[in-house]
Amino acid sequence: MNKRITRSSDDRFLAGVCGGLGEYFGIDSTWIRLGFIFMTPFSYFLTILVYIVCVFLMPEKRNIQETSYHARLRHLRKDSTKELNKNKK
Repeated sequence: MNKRITRSSDDRFLAGVCGGLGEYFGIDSTWIRLGFIFMTPFSYFLTILVYIVCVFLMPEKRNIQETSYHARLRHLRKDSTKELNKNKK
């Protein structure tokens, strides 16, 4: 399976870019955040522009459990409407 860089949906402060980079490279995201903060004044604030570009270019990681949760809610709603219709008759 191909490994893709995605924004993290769990490990995030702003948009999940540093969390996603940490997951991809196997590094604690705190070190990546510190690197961004440390490099910002030395790069003439170019790291802020890089972060904003990454927000738009990196897709967000989707959580499979969240998707199945919503499917289960739809199923429960269908069952409850069926019961309501039975009670009305």
